[in-house]
Amino acid sequence: MGRTLTFASLLLLPCWSVRGQEAKVNQRVLPAAEVYDLEFIDRFLEDQIIFPNDPDYTHAVFLDVTQDGFGSNDIIVLYPSEEHFSLSPYFPEAILNTLVSLNLETDYRISTVRSRSPLLADEAEVEEDPKKALAGAMLGSLLHYYPEGPMEIHLLQQGEDVHITFWNYEEAIWTFSPKATQCIQSDLREEDPLVIMVHKQPEFRSYIDTEGCVVIESTTRVGSVASRSCR
Repeated sequence: MGRTLTFASLLLLPCWSVRGQEAKVNQRVLPAAEVYDLEFIDRFLEDQIIFPNDPDYTHAVFLDVTQDGFGSNDIIVLYPSEEHFSLSPYFPEAILNTLVSLNLETDYRISTVRSRSPLLADEAEVEEDPKKALAGAMLGSLLHYYPEGPMEIHLLQQGEDVHITFWNYEEAIWTFSPKATQCIQSDLREEDPLVIMVHKQPEFRSYIDTEGCVVIESTTRVGSVASRSCR
């Protein structure tokens, strides 16, 4: 069965006044499964006792409005007519199992806790996993400029256009922190990089590791850098 899972969000509208009171409008990201298998759609509409005015539909989109997986009390939209119908709480087991399985084969998700977010980049390097590396870089940047609190992000890249939306965040938590380090190539030996600290108040410590190499480590609030010399 051909199927595609897409993610869309409602429009973020400005606040307006309702009977003298301010009405605040937020947005949500809803999972939407786009299904092109007409045989499945026909059987599904029959089981749900749904009779569209325009029977010449080309595909359907399921909206998980309850955000608990596709199924009871969600919405189906038929295209191109855009007729939409609420789904009943009752599903045959076969149909329900198919709905539950709706997902992209390329769908990639990471669930972690805030304290483990900086470890993703290290894990990605060991595993040579570009998706995890990108997720780690994004989470690292988020913690750098927005160290705590709620946050929802939607990123859309189409061709040369990129759209990024932040919402559900606390404005007072944002902070701008310059990058902690800058690395340049030394003129002395090509294989010895020179590490320059640009943070105002770094903490330095040095030690000899198990291989007898001298390690100089610098740590700041936003990161740490270590240089290693074995001669």
